[in-house]
Amino acid sequence: MTRAEYNDHIQSWSGNVLRFAVWNCGDRMRGEDATQEAFARLWEIKEQVAVEKGLGFLLTVARRYLIDCFRHDTIANRVHQEMALDAETTTEQPNSGLSDETANALAKLPEIQRSILQLRDVDGYSYKEIARMLDISDQQVQVYLFRARTTMKKELTKNRERKTYNN
Repeated sequence: MTRAEYNDHIQSWSGNVLRFAVWNCGDRMRGEDATQEAFARLWEIKEQVAVEKGLGFLLTVARRYLIDCFRHDTIANRVHQEMALDAETTTEQPNSGLSDETANALAKLPEIQRSILQLRDVDGYSYKEIARMLDISDQQVQVYLFRARTTMKKELTKNRERKTYNN
């Protein structure tokens, strides 16, 4: 497929791909993203795709993009619901197995750090699994976990020193 053919097909196929994507996901913005992603992938391999198979390729890429988005949203929603449930449990049940000091220290962590600390240290997920669930890199998981543990250590040490000083 030449550059001129590609440009012609953008004009003729973009409406079809957009309608297909919006119909499948029910969201115009997500449909536009899927359409743009499909055309970007077609551009990357334009020499390998026959002209007569271009529209089919675009629809397949858009569909797969939407499936990936749906899976990501499903996992992210599940993680957020579990975190909200954990937060409710922690606030509603002060004797949930955590000391008040630990619960207070956890409450001071940003949500992402608290989530990663929970997923890694309590639930036992690997760095790769956490990264996949939260859609961040393995290195970012390690950084957030390090920061969370450092903050927890500082807060718990500060609380112990305060207790010792007051007694």
